[in-house]
Amino acid sequence: MILSAKQQYSIVILPPQEGINYVADLKNQLNAKIGWYNSRSAKAHVTICEFTADIDELEHIIKDLREITSYEKPLHLNFDGVDNYPNGAVYLKPDMQTKVPLTELMARVQRNLKVTNQYKSKAPHMSIGRKLSEENVAIALAMFADAKLDFDCGNLVLRKFSPTKKQYVPFSNDFKFLGLPRKEEAQQSLF
Repeated sequence: MILSAKQQYSIVILPPQEGINYVADLKNQLNAKIGWYNSRSAKAHVTICEFTADIDELEHIIKDLREITSYEKPLHLNFDGVDNYPNGAVYLKPDMQTKVPLTELMARVQRNLKVTNQYKSKAPHMSIGRKLSEENVAIALAMFADAKLDFDCGNLVLRKFSPTKKQYVPFSNDFKFLGLPRKEEAQQSLF
């Protein structure tokens, strides 16, 4: 019996190509100012979760993810300005009209996805750089104080880690928000 190896995956929200280009431009500007840094080449995304799975587990996860997203409604997401975490990460931050529903969406996906080994992102954000020095955090915060990005989100994307590229690459974007009514509990009656 051959056991299939577990691979690394992530579930994310991707902005449209214009948004990906916009964040790439911010990263290029920061690179020109401070040199190479962590997360420099990662494409713009909002991480919901990361996990490992073998091919059989992945089949079930894909099925679950299609069901989960079928009940979700499209969202308009607005990122306004930048902020940072104590670990040296600088990111585009969602405004309050985006943060609340996006945090709720992330929690629903994480809760309903039947994956035991998942890393769950707690706060929605779009990274510009990671592991920056305090000085470089201050530079990035000053450079991008007026950064803005908004887009409509109508699906989730499953990405697979590429060992050759050393980053996640899209695996499937077939997880559309259909806005279907949630299944009601089946009524049970005794006769």
